[in-house]
Amino acid sequence: MFSREFFFAEGGEGIRLSAGDYYDESKGYGFLGLAAQERAADRFTGTGGWNPRETYCPGEGEEAGLWQDGADGVEVKAGFPLRFRAAVPGNGSYAVTVTIRGGREGAQGLMLYTGRRNLIKRDIVIRPGEVFSCRFYVRVCEYIPVVGEGAKEDNSVYVTVLGAGKSSARISGLKIEDAQAPTVFIAGDSLVADYDGLYPYNPIINGGSWGQNLPQYFDGVAFSNQAHGGLTTNCFRDDGHWDIVCKNIRPGDIFLMEFGHNDQKRRYLKAFDQYAANLRRYVRQIREKGAYPMIVTSLSRIPGKNEDGYFDLLEDYALSCLRVGRELHVPVIDLHAGSFRTLCDMGPEITPDYFMDTTHTNDYGALLTAGFIAEEIVRLQAEPLCGMRNDFAGKPWKPDVSLRPADTVSSAQKEERPILPTDLPKLPYADCKGIPQEGILKKAMVKGLLDPCILFFHPFDEIPRGQFLYLFFKAVPMPAKRGYQGRFCDIYRYEFDAQNVQTALDAGLVDETTTPEDRFRPDDGLTCGELAEFMVRSLQPEGKRGLDMQTCEQEAKRLGLLWDGYERNAAVNRADCTAALVRMMEIREKES
Repeated sequence: MFSREFFFAEGGEGIRLSAGDYYDESKGYGFLGLAAQERAADRFTGTGGWNPRETYCPGEGEEAGLWQDGADGVEVKAGFPLRFRAAVPGNGSYAVTVTIRGGREGAQGLMLYTGRRNLIKRDIVIRPGEVFSCRFYVRVCEYIPVVGEGAKEDNSVYVTVLGAGKSSARISGLKIEDAQAPTVFIAGDSLVADYDGLYPYNPIINGGSWGQNLPQYFDGVAFSNQAHGGLTTNCFRDDGHWDIVCKNIRPGDIFLMEFGHNDQKRRYLKAFDQYAANLRRYVRQIREKGAYPMIVTSLSRIPGKNEDGYFDLLEDYALSCLRVGRELHVPVIDLHAGSFRTLCDMGPEITPDYFMDTTHTNDYGALLTAGFIAEEIVRLQAEPLCGMRNDFAGKPWKPDVSLRPADTVSSAQKEERPILPTDLPKLPYADCKGIPQEGILKKAMVKGLLDPCILFFHPFDEIPRGQFLYLFFKAVPMPAKRGYQGRFCDIYRYEFDAQNVQTALDAGLVDETTTPEDRFRPDDGLTCGELAEFMVRSLQPEGKRGLDMQTCEQEAKRLGLLWDGYERNAAVNRADCTAALVRMMEIREKES
């Protein structure tokens, strides 16, 4: 049986360590330093989910000044993570016991994390002379930290203590041992995935998710967050994340999933069609393994507002989840309804303080969301997780707006962006290696046209007209947006693509001859000629964009925007479409 015990204070038992004992592969344990370093594409392996901010540049000897050895344990200055890493034999469940002595002055505002910044306890208060002790479970399991590089094994247990207030972080003792415990496997997208913490820590500009904050509310269970940014109900399966779950899930475990934000950007994953079918398939396969499925509806974006009041574009996907849950007798946490109602009640002045952009939460929003989910699990009596709820009743943090850097744009004005960097050394797409467009697709990634979070690009598939506009408006200066005004009978006012359709209309980019019978044809594949029209019209001054297709083709040819295999009425594939948009962007850059 594996068991290791460490002590960092006077009079403890086990392996004695001090502040200068950094992690050593040969020993398999030690603290992780706080030196400035480049933030790698893999933000988690070897970091415990913490990395330095780009602005963090300690002077010579300054890092050492952050650490302190004391009679009650090793300490690190408030705002910096005290991280310890210990190697373990392999995949499996481990019981971890952390002790922190209060010492002469006590401590308050401490945070305890494990794994990839998964929150175990927060707002810890230790009175002078008292000892805080916490036993929890960790599931060591493969994870895909970088798209395209496959699953990675990191057979380590990470423990982090953070002084989020004025108190320094402190650890006095640590014990890790083999144990058996059920696991909650979490699946989803960037609203659920693990985010690294950046130090010095600032919660209002640090991204976070409910997935990594949920563990604080439950005892006797481990968590394995397999969610990843950019994923749909298809991508989670196709990109290898589902394989990890299948390999590791056991009877009695729990599978908690939230999808929708990215599904709605794919015309072929409509709410009551393939999206619902995918949910049913996950539910059935999880039950076949003897585990318990649970569904969470999508977190609301910052609500929009029109003459009819507040709205969000995910209502159909939430309703689809509720229908599948009712049909298959699966507990459904209606996060969409709860978050939408809460954000509307907050109003437009307060809501942005809980977000990084219009979609992604900061740590304040992540804590608020995780608390709602924990409450709903109890309200719904969703077993077996309901029976594991602990007695923690801490309130979500109220945003401290004084922490927001000066001249920061409101998150309500920031468009949704991928959570991973786009300047990757190579394309992550497994199906683009060696194709003729590979080089220019790499440029498209750097320019922010493509999603760095998925494994397959499907370069030779058609691109639906509705979905094309989402890509197109990343490549051209975005005109002023307004809500959809109802021009076409095949566009629903509150679907994801509706606002982009209205924007294209307002900008004079839509050729009325391509929209017969008042239909935009959002599901039809974009043709080569239609792409040429959109590009050439966008390059003209406003008021002079009413060019017909033949004129646009001639101008596109002159500008070098056409490609080998161009045929006016043939559907353009995703690779050729993206490559043409890159060339259009380069023309704009030269003109400016």
